[in-house]
Amino acid sequence: MAKPSGRVVTMPPPVGGWDALSALADMPIENAPRLDNWFPQTDRVTLRRGSALFASGLGGSVDTLIPYVGVDGAQQLFGAVSGDIYDATAGGTVGAPVVSGMTNARWQFVQANTAGGNFLFLCNGEDTPQQFDGTSWTDSTVAAVGLTATNLIWCNVHNRRLWFGEKDSLVAWYLPVNSITGTPTLFDLSGFASLGGYIMAMGTWALDSGGGPRETAVFITSQGEAIVYSGTDPDSDWTLQGTFRIGRPMGRRCVVKAASDLIVITEDGFLPFSTALSLDRSQRDRAALSYQINRALNEAVQRYSGNFGWQPLIYPRGTMIIFNIPTGAASAQQFVFNTITAKPCRFTGLNARAWGLFDDNPYFGTANGRIYRFDTGSTDDGRVIVADAIQAFSYYSTPATKAFKMADVLLESDGNPNAAVNLCLDFQMLDGQPWTPQTVQGGGIWGEAVFGEAVFGGTKVYRGWRGLTGLGKSAAVRVRINGNGATPSWLSTSVMYVPGGML
Repeated sequence: MAKPSGRVVTMPPPVGGWDALSALADMPIENAPRLDNWFPQTDRVTLRRGSALFASGLGGSVDTLIPYVGVDGAQQLFGAVSGDIYDATAGGTVGAPVVSGMTNARWQFVQANTAGGNFLFLCNGEDTPQQFDGTSWTDSTVAAVGLTATNLIWCNVHNRRLWFGEKDSLVAWYLPVNSITGTPTLFDLSGFASLGGYIMAMGTWALDSGGGPRETAVFITSQGEAIVYSGTDPDSDWTLQGTFRIGRPMGRRCVVKAASDLIVITEDGFLPFSTALSLDRSQRDRAALSYQINRALNEAVQRYSGNFGWQPLIYPRGTMIIFNIPTGAASAQQFVFNTITAKPCRFTGLNARAWGLFDDNPYFGTANGRIYRFDTGSTDDGRVIVADAIQAFSYYSTPATKAFKMADVLLESDGNPNAAVNLCLDFQMLDGQPWTPQTVQGGGIWGEAVFGEAVFGGTKVYRGWRGLTGLGKSAAVRVRINGNGATPSWLSTSVMYVPGGML
């Protein structure tokens, strides 16, 4: 009798991103029930880049990173720790604080541009608001009857006006156009928040209703209502567009402007206003940017909602939206989306308390008084980056039992990463699988396979069959990588098996 021949199936890498929504038995083949430190791109998934120490000596938990851009384009970066604010622009060990004697370091801030220059405005709900003009830090002089300036805790610039509000209040205040000081005007929202609570944050959303985009003001309450106004002048032509239930926001830093859209971190998901407001809350999860991973996000909300550090960051150069998930006082993970494909993944090993964009590069502060630059190099300040992915399970055309024999993971890399390949059978995602990596080398050995190499510019493409054994109806390939000084990309996966009817 002739020896049965194996069949080979080739699959794309998990460019469809992390999937915490689909049933394991019905997941699209381009998705992955686990995708840690692999960043999905249009045609490949790539090991995320590293982080490097930028500034140190801040002396405590860096709870706020504050970038500033002057009228001449010069940029500065400040870090807030406890009662102090430090200038970290030059990197290295920071000097004496530029602001001291404050009560807490959890500032909300905005940059307001006026005829007199570019200014930062900061408030934290306990101290006199601060402002910075590119050279000097001073106490803000905003004052009005009925306003306690030390209670100001949120701020936003909308239609060239600086807006702010006090903690535990449904009252907002605004200054004249292009002003950083003066007597603000009261804008009371108490009658429009049917669920009660207080204003958590304010954002600006460019709404296009057919006559071209116009900026609308969005006030988000602690109980999960969004109160939306259109118009250019709150004194004369503002119109209430509606009050919408969107889910409770996750902290003060819950909004981020993404092009013309506004994305809000809520307990129901990461919601883009452009699609979410047209749906009932019971259906809104389908419009969420995070729809594909909402189950994982809901679990994170249940576990970590009381932690400080929930924050979004748009990183245009890296085509990323980063959502920081604080898992502890000194630990965090990030749910990250490709801005081109909207496909998600998870980053681990970046224990951020706060994020900021400085000179177009992302930075994060940590609990031990340090600031790191992200997306640079191939290690996390000398620590290897380990990526872990499990591809979607497949029955390989039939639910019959199969004998799985080999797998070929096609990699492109600028160096020789360490890799381990395992097989998960019948929907068992075994975390106890041994981490026994082999160095991937052109002409070298990876497991039982000899890798050939093809050179393209400064990178090489490596492939080679690796012996894997297992008996099951379905299987998924698990690929773990540490960069070993390289930044590999995963291009495809092939699996060889013998159908049960041929055994």
